[in-house]
Amino acid sequence: MEEIIFKVESKLLTLKLAIEDSILSRKIIKMAIVSIQKFIKAEINPFIEFSLIEDIFIDVVIGEYLRLLEVANIGIDLEEAIKTIKEGDTSITYFEKKENRLNIVSNYFLEKKRMLYNFKAICW
Repeated sequence: MEEIIFKVESKLLTLKLAIEDSILSRKIIKMAIVSIQKFIKAEINPFIEFSLIEDIFIDVVIGEYLRLLEVANIGIDLEEAIKTIKEGDTSITYFEKKENRLNIVSNYFLEKKRMLYNFKAICW
């Protein structure tokens, strides 16, 4: 789990979405990881190897992390954070009000949860 936490923290720092309190941040990341792991085990495939879906998993954990920050009313300064996201030849630019930006960014990462359904297994 420590490796996943490190990768999530690295991506959050790269995207300038990390909060200043690192202890609190790690606790919220752990909560997000456990939540998404339970979702995958219950809804997608209880026998899946996380190495197959690691990139998607990390993005969904970031979305859950941002959602938990929003619910806990822990503020993030998004002035320096993402304004444009590029994926392949598609570019999304956000010019929303400050209070909507966190919701939009977290929804972007949580939308990747749909990609997990490609790995769904039917259990009898």
